[in-house]
Amino acid sequence: MYTIGQVAEITGISRDRLRYYEEKGILKPKYDTINNYREYGWWDLDIVLTIEFYRSMNLSTKSINSICENSSVKSIKKLMEKKYEEVASDITKLQKIQEKVGNIIKQCANIEENLNCFSIRSMPRFKVIGEMSDYRAYSEYKNIHDMKQELEGQPIISSIKRMITFSDAGIEENKMVIVRHAEDIKKDDDVVMYDKCVYTVVQDGIRANDVMEETFTKSLKWCAENELNHKGIVFINFILISFNKGDTRSYLELYAPIE
Repeated sequence: MYTIGQVAEITGISRDRLRYYEEKGILKPKYDTINNYREYGWWDLDIVLTIEFYRSMNLSTKSINSICENSSVKSIKKLMEKKYEEVASDITKLQKIQEKVGNIIKQCANIEENLNCFSIRSMPRFKVIGEMSDYRAYSEYKNIHDMKQELEGQPIISSIKRMITFSDAGIEENKMVIVRHAEDIKKDDDVVMYDKCVYTVVQDGIRANDVMEETFTKSLKWCAENELNHKGIVFINFILISFNKGDTRSYLELYAPIE
C-alpha cells in the first residue's frame, strides 16, 4: 500500500489533484481504520496513470470517469471521435482568431508607415449589404445585428464604412454602409472594388472634430498637385482603436478612387 505522498511522488501528480480525482469519484483509495489515512494499492496507481493518459488529450473529468467505470474499445472510439470533432472546431476558431490578430499586427505597421502620408493603392473589395445614417446612430445598430449571419462574426467596427460623395461644390452625401469583406465573393452589382485610389491613414478622436475635413481637403490638394482626377467618392474604414488618458484614438484609412 502507498500513501498519498508516495503516489504523488511516483506519478508526478500533486496531492491536491489526487484529492480532486477522489472528490469526483474516479479515484477511490481505502482509508486506514486507525488513523484514517488514505491507502493506495497498485490498482489505484493504474487508475492514476490512466487518468494522466486521458487527461493528456484534454478529456473532461466526466469522460475519464466513464472510461474508468466501464468502457470498451467501441465506447472509447466513440468518445474520441466526439473529442476529435470538438478539437477540430476549436482549431478552426483559433485559426480565425490568429488571422485577425495577424491583421492587427499588419495594421499597426501600416499605421506607422502611412499615417498622414499619401500614396496610390488598390482598395480591398467589399459587398454593401445595408446602410446607416451615422456611426453614432445607435438605434440603427439593429440593422447590423439582423445581418449577423451574413457578416460571419465580423465585429461592428469592421462591418461599417463611411462613404462620402462629393463634387467641386463640396460634400453631397455622408453616410455609413454596412459591409461584408468580399475577397471570396464573385464580382456582382453589390461588390465595390477600385484598383486605383489615393490612400492615407489618419488619427481621429472625440476632440478632433475637424480631422476628417482637414484630411478631405488635403486629399483633394494632393490629387491636384499630382494631376489625378478623383471619382467623387471616398471610403473611410476603422482599422485600430486605442486610448490616451481616457480619450479614444481611432485610426482610420481613407480610400479615394481616382481615374
